[in-house]
Amino acid sequence: MRKRSSPPAASSNRPTAAAVPRLLAEAVGHHRAGRLDRADSLYDRILTAVPDQADAWHLSGLVRHGRGDSEEAFRRIARAIALVPDHAGYRNSLGVVRLETGDVAGAEGAFRDALERDPLLAEAANNLGNALQTGGRLEEAVAAYDVALRSRPDYAEAHAGRGRALHRLGEVQQAIAAFDAAIRAKPGYARAHRYHADALADAGRRETAERAYEEALRLEPGDGEAVAGLAALAERAGRLEMAIELANRGQTGGSGSLRAGLVAARSERRLGRLEAALTRLDSLDLAGADRELLSAHAFEVAAVCDRLGDYRRAFAAFSLGNAELAAAPAAAIIDRTLFPRMIEKLNDVFTAGWISTWSAPVAAAADDPDDPIFLIGFPRSGTTLLDQILDAHPALTALEEKETVDVVRHDIERLPGGYPQALATLDADALARLRQRYWRAVHDHLGGPFSGRLLDKMPLNTIDAGLIHRLFPRATFLLALRHPCDVVLSNFMQAFQPNAAMIQLSTLDGAARFYAQVMGLWLRYQQLLPVNVLTVRYEDLTADLEGQARRILAGLGLPWDERVLGYAEHARTRAIATPSYHQVVEPIYRRAVGRWHHYAEYLAPVLPVLTPFIRAFGYEEPAPE
Repeated sequence: MRKRSSPPAASSNRPTAAAVPRLLAEAVGHHRAGRLDRADSLYDRILTAVPDQADAWHLSGLVRHGRGDSEEAFRRIARAIALVPDHAGYRNSLGVVRLETGDVAGAEGAFRDALERDPLLAEAANNLGNALQTGGRLEEAVAAYDVALRSRPDYAEAHAGRGRALHRLGEVQQAIAAFDAAIRAKPGYARAHRYHADALADAGRRETAERAYEEALRLEPGDGEAVAGLAALAERAGRLEMAIELANRGQTGGSGSLRAGLVAARSERRLGRLEAALTRLDSLDLAGADRELLSAHAFEVAAVCDRLGDYRRAFAAFSLGNAELAAAPAAAIIDRTLFPRMIEKLNDVFTAGWISTWSAPVAAAADDPDDPIFLIGFPRSGTTLLDQILDAHPALTALEEKETVDVVRHDIERLPGGYPQALATLDADALARLRQRYWRAVHDHLGGPFSGRLLDKMPLNTIDAGLIHRLFPRATFLLALRHPCDVVLSNFMQAFQPNAAMIQLSTLDGAARFYAQVMGLWLRYQQLLPVNVLTVRYEDLTADLEGQARRILAGLGLPWDERVLGYAEHARTRAIATPSYHQVVEPIYRRAVGRWHHYAEYLAPVLPVLTPFIRAFGYEEPAPE
């Protein structure tokens, strides 16, 4: 039976109305000091004297929320709002309760109601940012945090929230700057130091990240997330025994326990201790874990079971991991038709007749860098391995998966006719401007000038190969190929963060259809355009590294250099953001070649989609059943 939101019955020690201000101040003092029982008792005494005392209803609701009784908290704060409908602070508190109980939409509404009544209420703007971020609406969240910071430039929590949203958007350097601002505003803000460390780790600044985690732990010694972060740093650096030792420290309880356990299991898997890794994974407490952690756990179970040869359990776990990611709030707002529609449009527009209307290509200016080498293909075709091998060559500078072509495409979208139609009408000046726009984006990502020739690695630049050819008609496309069945399976086996492209890969059927769309468009480009292509098959590269490396370098017009054979050691000095980070620092192995045979029964339904590409690229066709 639900309790009613009503003050306690009158008693002999009922205070007078005149005593309420003093009692309210006393209750607030207890409340701020964390003495919730004493504060709650005083709020109830106040309400026996003055049943319409809105502040007491509001504050007692916050006490109930702090004690875990969110239902009663909601009723009490709602009573305060009924008494004073235009009080922005009450509506902000209602939003906090809604958000922490999982009602994201209700929380957003409450925070917007608060801001409508007081546009300068920084706390409501910050909390709105938190709600939007929880719902995966990251760009809107950044805008909300900016509103909070315009009212309170030193609002540490808003700086930190903005940094988290920018980090999730892939804007790592901007995230670092936001966390720096949070720490300047509130040096003792332990969580900001940990967020800062997370971003520094992703930026490859491992030593600085380690110091930031240690500062977070100095400020909050029980922060298991910070310990897990240190463990993850060690694992990414290949210090696996240290990672396990640190992770074991982080598994003492608290929010970091599951994350630390996952790091330890991943380290054990990399050390070949597969049974120990699986035992650890099966023992982890998943209660209360969010979808991201549940997904990470499922993918790690799957990876271990795959290595153990338990392919049925592995496939089930991969399916679960993908399902958890696809059901996360961030995935709910993704336009899943964006890439299919873009590819369909490119297929429709790119015809021989249309291409014949293009203005003649113009020679690059004398001060332009050499045309880039564009490393393309479908994700999980060996592009990261190839990138690491070539980046070890002193005459090459690799840029790994940054939006360079994308920024040019966005500029073209704003031209008359839009993209891709405007490609046909670009004159010499427009082409020169767009090439300069590309190089500015490169320099922004690299932090300034670079030496040698640029290797721009972005697998899905395959989709924009026509644009690239229009800007750089003499550029070399380094096309990474792998058996289509292995490619599709490998993408399904990765815990990609959801975005408009990666959401296509959360099922085998979706991954196969996306592969067919992307690689079908590539074959069309090859048919219509005089593209300069150097093809590298993953299977050949793993079978004969030196022979293939010599062939590739010769094809690029570069001299042989033994350092490319030491790519694994070189890779340890780089921040590798792709799921292959732990694979490219290991010696060449071939266990991933032909892995699809173990999952043939699951791949059977998508073979009609993949067979044309298996044939087109000269791969082994599955035997008929």
